[in-house]
Amino acid sequence: MVRNLNHDTFLVIRYVKRRLTVLIDIDGKHEWRDCIDVPGVHLPRGYYFGTSSVTGDLSDNHDIISLKLYQLTVERTPEEEKKDREVYLPVVDNLKLPGSE
Repeated sequence: MVRNLNHDTFLVIRYVKRRLTVLIDIDGKHEWRDCIDVPGVHLPRGYYFGTSSVTGDLSDNHDIISLKLYQLTVERTPEEEKKDREVYLPVVDNLKLPGSE
């Protein structure tokens, strides 16, 4: 869907209160479309996100032009703070990850 276009494509990844959402703009219309929305995602603190434009077979050429990273300030209850500190491995509610047994 993003091959050989005459305009840039954009992706937004947002993680707020254990919900991971991805929005895309691949039509060049500056309009965001939902790509994925996964509730119940528990990510540990102290990790980093990484990006790569490598496709694996060298059949495509993708350029990452820029990244904009923001830390959101979200009010949490003391119970939510405690639960966030207890996450040591990434996990998604009601979903088994390969090799997590």
